[in-house]
Amino acid sequence: MLKKQISLLLVLFLCLNFFPLFGYDSDKNSDSETEKSNTKENGDDPFFKALLKDEAEIWTAPLRFSLKDWAIVAGMSAFTGYLISKDESIYSRFKAYQEKNKWVDDVSPIMTLLGDGNVSLGISGFFYLSGFALKDEKAKDTGKLVLMSLIHSGVVVQLLKHLTGRQRPEAENGIDKWDGPSGFFKRYKDNRDMYYDAFPSGHTITVWSTATVIAHQYNKSVFVPILSYGLATLSGLSRITEDTHWLSDVFVGAVLGFAIGKFIYRKRSRKFIVMPLIGNGKTGINIGFKLR
Repeated sequence: MLKKQISLLLVLFLCLNFFPLFGYDSDKNSDSETEKSNTKENGDDPFFKALLKDEAEIWTAPLRFSLKDWAIVAGMSAFTGYLISKDESIYSRFKAYQEKNKWVDDVSPIMTLLGDGNVSLGISGFFYLSGFALKDEKAKDTGKLVLMSLIHSGVVVQLLKHLTGRQRPEAENGIDKWDGPSGFFKRYKDNRDMYYDAFPSGHTITVWSTATVIAHQYNKSVFVPILSYGLATLSGLSRITEDTHWLSDVFVGAVLGFAIGKFIYRKRSRKFIVMPLIGNGKTGINIGFKLR
């Protein structure tokens, strides 16, 4: 019991540091600061340099939180704690519904594939290659942003999984256990991942970060965000019906995936601009892209 309480405290502490981590920068880096960083700070950074800079900004973001940010953190953490306390009963209700509705068994395995890392890599490659072939810069950018969000998501989710050591529902028929950091290396013994690998959901953070990038890149069409977030939600819920995650795992994965995708979009995407060009005896228009 004491081990679970310590693990829950660790979870809430991690939530305090991660929930608004990426949303902070995307919201605070509004026009004035973004404009200042367009050319020299961000510019067209090489891919790996951009990754390192963004990763550093991600981990240091809590140092720049305002009181409003901390208030949001407290609320999100409290809700996560509530879900954790109810996870076993929620899981039982999901399974009872699944048992009475056999269509769930047909749909769930398909939906869960959307959160597979290889699928997101394929989506990234599809956008980039189609953009390259069709000379569509937005599509190329979308492919690159999806890949960047996927990498950042992987770093965050693996750290959390290793530090919390939560048991998956499939391990002991819906019994919730936490080992905390003591499960860091246990998971590698005798292929026992399921006993220490639940929190948060890797599939959910992956599909939500991918969906968020696509939804923001193509937000002029109302159908793209609806479809993107709708499929991401179904994919996350399928992790419960597939017996691999608790609802709190899915909730945290979705929040972090959305935050990462939004951060990368605001930091690294480019906006098409058309500006008048007047000077040096010349008049005309300047067409190009700038970082948001």
